[in-house]
Amino acid sequence: MFEFEDIKSYIEQLDNGALFNNLSPEDKEKAIFTSSELLKDYFPIDKLTIRAIALQVLYSIEGEEEEYAKLKRHGVTHYSVKGVSVQFDGSGISPAVVNLIVDTSKAKVKGLI
Repeated sequence: MFEFEDIKSYIEQLDNGALFNNLSPEDKEKAIFTSSELLKDYFPIDKLTIRAIALQVLYSIEGEEEEYAKLKRHGVTHYSVKGVSVQFDGSGISPAVVNLIVDTSKAKVKGLI
């Protein structure tokens, strides 16, 4: 698997890494560990990359910051407050990570007739 420092360095280079950069060193390590373990539940280890883990870390931290992640962990699929309705779909995996790992292109090249 990848080294914590490699993933941390990658995240620190991204424009949207501010939430991660504000974490304590211990919380950074926990975020990376938790995200990599989550991805291993869904994908073969050989498909995981530093980029995929980094994107998942940022996605998870953002979800925690907005408290969506906690609601999803507790099985909430939708809720509404003051006329605003929210519905959760998905597994908690970043859509960007899914696009990186899963070949979503179904288009095939066909010869011209």
